[in-house]
Amino acid sequence: MNLRPLKWILLGPVLAVLLLGHAVGAEWWSDPPSGQPAQMSSRVEYDLKLSDPFFKANEWSYPSGIHVHPDGGFIDLSTRERLNDPPRLKHTANVRVSPVGYSEHPPVRFCEARLLDTDSMDLFIHESTASSNDALLVQIKNGVFWCQYWGGYPCVPSMQDGRVIWTTTEQALTLDKKAYRKGDEVRGRIYFECLREPTDPRATEGCGWLGTIMVRGVFKTIIE
Repeated sequence: MNLRPLKWILLGPVLAVLLLGHAVGAEWWSDPPSGQPAQMSSRVEYDLKLSDPFFKANEWSYPSGIHVHPDGGFIDLSTRERLNDPPRLKHTANVRVSPVGYSEHPPVRFCEARLLDTDSMDLFIHESTASSNDALLVQIKNGVFWCQYWGGYPCVPSMQDGRVIWTTTEQALTLDKKAYRKGDEVRGRIYFECLREPTDPRATEGCGWLGTIMVRGVFKTIIE
């Protein structure tokens, strides 16, 4: 399957307007690196009673780089500006990423959903931190879905443009209903595994990149 091209939308200055829902420093609807293989497809499962404690939680965090000052105020470490009330980012995912043989990444806390037409929707589960960078694009059409993962440790600078490929080996997706409209909340559970392989020796510098990535968890987000 050829992945649909998706525009880069940088959060930057619009974060304060969007406020609840996106991760600072992470790209929203970014394109996977080029050179990725066609991925396996699977049927979506549906569970009208899908439940998880996260669905009832109202968790949030300050953007990455916001430091709480001892006097009770806040400092944006990227600009050194004082802030009285920084934006609060609503957590729309609770997903764990486990590179086999390495320590588990911090939880991925953000998911976006875009309705393309009546039977087609994209999900983008993502977060970028100082220690990891994880992105999982899930494309759904007519009850069938495909996934593409990319990311890992920032100490490997050569993961782009086919120097590392991620090939899906196992996946399962459960949603809380079959049909959605824009403005609906979609709730789901994802389980995913892929094989991470370097195609360029430079991609193994620093961290080492041959191995399996496991992604598992739940998400709830408003469909755009």
